[in-house]
Amino acid sequence: MSNNDYILNLLNIKDPNIYILNNIQEKIIKNKKYKLIEAILTYNPSHCPCCGVINESTADIIKWGFRKNCKIKIPKISNQLSLLILHKQRFFCKHCENTFIAETNIVDRNKNISNNTELQINLELMTKQSEKDIAKRLDVSVSKIDRKLNEISSHTVLRHECLPTSMNWDEFKATNDTKGKMAFMIVDNKKGNIFDINDSRKSRDLEKYFRRYSKKQRDKVKLISIDFYSGYIYLAKKLFKKANIVIDRFHIVIQAYNALNMTRVKLCYKSNPNYNKLKTFWKLIVKNENDLSDIKKYDNHFKKEVSQKDIVNYLINSDSTLKSTYECYQGLINSIKDKDFNKFKNIVFHKNNNISDKMNKVIKLYKDNIKYIENSFKYDINNGVIEGKNNLIKCIKRIAFGYRKYDHFVARVFLISGMIKG
Repeated sequence: MSNNDYILNLLNIKDPNIYILNNIQEKIIKNKKYKLIEAILTYNPSHCPCCGVINESTADIIKWGFRKNCKIKIPKISNQLSLLILHKQRFFCKHCENTFIAETNIVDRNKNISNNTELQINLELMTKQSEKDIAKRLDVSVSKIDRKLNEISSHTVLRHECLPTSMNWDEFKATNDTKGKMAFMIVDNKKGNIFDINDSRKSRDLEKYFRRYSKKQRDKVKLISIDFYSGYIYLAKKLFKKANIVIDRFHIVIQAYNALNMTRVKLCYKSNPNYNKLKTFWKLIVKNENDLSDIKKYDNHFKKEVSQKDIVNYLINSDSTLKSTYECYQGLINSIKDKDFNKFKNIVFHKNNNISDKMNKVIKLYKDNIKYIENSFKYDINNGVIEGKNNLIKCIKRIAFGYRKYDHFVARVFLISGMIKG
């Protein structure tokens, strides 16, 4: 292998018509240090691209000097910015008297960014980092990254032949140019992948989206896991007749959790002698009573040795409403933990006038959706997968300091999720 072939191999250049010159130097260009690699591109053309004549001898096409100083950005060499100074051969056709320039597969016509750099941009867009950081690392403009996302977003709309049999639905805050304030996301629960994203969670828009699939396809859906949003329940009942609607267990628990916590907060007024204790030990109050420790340790608030159970017992007994709300909360979360729906149902339908107004509202919510809550005890499906995707989306937005264009944002989500290739 010649030295030229070695260098071409190191630079990942596949065009055998490029010849590296012994003139590699370093130069400061716009306050940036570049490694300049000089090369020539020459070959015998098979035909004239202007008139189409076949090149059989020098009577047809001849070499006509070089086009100099074609600066092509190539990937970094040893983490140093690099430019390929390519001298392209010019040709003259004696038949049509036109000139043309040699072409290469390392860069597209009328461009100065190599195809390898273009590929690297795509790969960088599949990682969690801002567009500005990518542009700085690859020595391209932010506008170039923006144009690349424009190109990718033109084919980000995923067209699936059929819906997943087990789905998770949720929403997230997208960009200001979406149809609704919130975008709608569907996750295939079995595969754990984002199935699709719609730019509105409004019922009429979602109905239009799902009606693209035939009734036969929609009837194949068996499970839909959602939160308590009434619009999703209405839509699932209307379009997916054979699907079981499941209220996610996390959303069931968080309702009771928030009700208990708000009941505690209501007691946190400074004239209350237990004000500091209620603020300090709030985590123990919302903790599962079975996980509270019996080990006694000295505590400054009580001026004696107390266990976690002692602290909680003292605090809940300081107010009858807090105690009733606490007992209701503990019964609910333990029935969910033990998957005992009968116990859960008995607590919900048992009349208890002592619980707080917040917990009463939660109990009413449970009663209204008891059928779908029961399904959460029957079927092993939850929104854990989709909540993970939601966290990923929040991470992408945070790193990028937000997005203006919805198409770019969704393209980035699909790229990083591996749903499309750059």
